[in-house]
Amino acid sequence: MPVALKEIQSLGANWVVFAPPWTYTRQVPPLLEPVTGRNPFWADLAGDIQRARSFNLNVAIYPTPQFILPVDQWWSSAPRDFAWWIVWFETYRKFALHHADLAQSQGAQSLILGGDWVAPALPPGLLVDGSPSGVPADAETRWRELLSDVKNRFSGELVWALPFTPEMAATPPFLDQVDWIYLLWSPPLTDGADAPEQDLHARAAAYLDEQVKSYQESTEKPVVLGISYPSVDAGATACLPDPLAAVEGDCLDVGLLARPNADIPTLTLDLDEQAQIYSALLVAINERDWISGFISRGYYPPAGLQDKSTSVHGKPAGDVLFYWYPRMLGAAP
Repeated sequence: MPVALKEIQSLGANWVVFAPPWTYTRQVPPLLEPVTGRNPFWADLAGDIQRARSFNLNVAIYPTPQFILPVDQWWSSAPRDFAWWIVWFETYRKFALHHADLAQSQGAQSLILGGDWVAPALPPGLLVDGSPSGVPADAETRWRELLSDVKNRFSGELVWALPFTPEMAATPPFLDQVDWIYLLWSPPLTDGADAPEQDLHARAAAYLDEQVKSYQESTEKPVVLGISYPSVDAGATACLPDPLAAVEGDCLDVGLLARPNADIPTLTLDLDEQAQIYSALLVAINERDWISGFISRGYYPPAGLQDKSTSVHGKPAGDVLFYWYPRMLGAAP
């Protein structure tokens, strides 16, 4: 980790986001807990945070669950009756407060909650197929109470992670309690392979101007984009073919491209396309001063790999960040 943090600093970055997971080891009742050998413990994270601060990096902690099933399947197959939801909110509260205490004790600047996985637990509560999740009618109150408890334990910035969609779903009202929005960004930037960089830029600019700007104005919250695209041919389409899908046309979960998963030989490595995506996005973001930041998600700390994952470590996309980060921060002309 010290070597990785030094490399992140050398890119010109000023923030690092740690995403420590706990695991849903049971579905009924929902049990979320750290698993030895799989999830980091307090001491592990405390050491990493202090190392990051020694490199003058601001730190955000983004606790994110792991699931024993694909996340959409986990939600849809759960009973989701009232008793189940009571336990779910209790376990998530324990998860959030644990990391709030960790962030406070180690001097982290931000704590990020939410994410694309949590949509069924938000009011009005919908599953991936659009059917009701059965979330309790008082879910809004439960979330407000949780965020209030977190703010009582953590004095830094409280952030909500929200997935970007071209439709930009309505914001839960309780987000008036957070300081800024971490917008998880990986929409399609082209409908086909081998699109030129200017086309990628034009699509990104349209999303930003037509969806994100109005969202930012309506919430009056700073927005930071968290970018994730794999280094694969046609990665800019945001829908890679899944060779194991039961239904033709289903998109691959790009998390399966990360180590230690096996390579997927039906996909073609394309480091340059990932770099073009990053370049197009950074140009578009640099043209819009109402966007408050840019984060590259999926960085793989152990080594720079020429693989198909979303990590930019050791890839041409990392060189794009090396060019842009100092200029965005005013450290280079």
